[in-house]
Amino acid sequence: MIKIFRHMRQNLIMENKTTNYIKYAIGEIVLVVIGILIALSINTWNEKLKSDKEARFQLSKLRDNLNSDKLLLEATILTDSFYIENLIFCVNVLSNETTASLAEFIDSFQHMFNTTNFNPVSGTFEGLISSGKIDLITNQELLDALFSYYNNNSYTAWDSSVKDYSRNIIAPYLINFDHVPNITDKNQGTGFTQFETSKFSVPNKTQEDYKNNQFIINALRIKIQLFEGQKLQYLDLQNEIDSLIQIIEIELKE
Repeated sequence: MIKIFRHMRQNLIMENKTTNYIKYAIGEIVLVVIGILIALSINTWNEKLKSDKEARFQLSKLRDNLNSDKLLLEATILTDSFYIENLIFCVNVLSNETTASLAEFIDSFQHMFNTTNFNPVSGTFEGLISSGKIDLITNQELLDALFSYYNNNSYTAWDSSVKDYSRNIIAPYLINFDHVPNITDKNQGTGFTQFETSKFSVPNKTQEDYKNNQFIINALRIKIQLFEGQKLQYLDLQNEIDSLIQIIEIELKE
């Protein structure tokens, strides 16, 4: 093709047809420009295909991370509910609204030492930010929602409160008040080393000792409220996760 154009140009020059040559030269330039524009368009189209493919891949990973978070959060909410139920039972025993043996009371009371917390799977989101690929997400609503979710400090404040109150207030007092209940691993069918507290010279506290202890009564009530506040934050977070997954699903279908 190039040889043909060159031959035509030479013939025009030899025949001294200046006007036709100028027209031909302009036409040749136009064809070259059109060729360049087509090549750029194809390249841009290919880059967009690659970008769209990468964006869908990253969105799928984000959705998988959020689904994992959802399952973990559901389990954590159930755990909070279980602890709340047991500690309310203890309050009812101490207020004489419920009758229970000391062993039954201690079995529920041991959850005073327990804490829960939630840590989202944030690897994909953090990777998008550190690699500069966060721009692959062009949906501003989704982008804002992701930043809000992964920078949510509401539930982390409650997590810290539960942990700090349990470890810094409750545990030090109860360790000095009575024998700490044995830890068992019922799920695995095996337990940790067990200690028979009756063999020690320091006797176990009676149920009346617990009923007459103002710190324990207040500590139970505060711990219940902390678990309830934490649970409410988790329920809100659960709705946030559902909303994010829904937006991502819509993006992946487009």
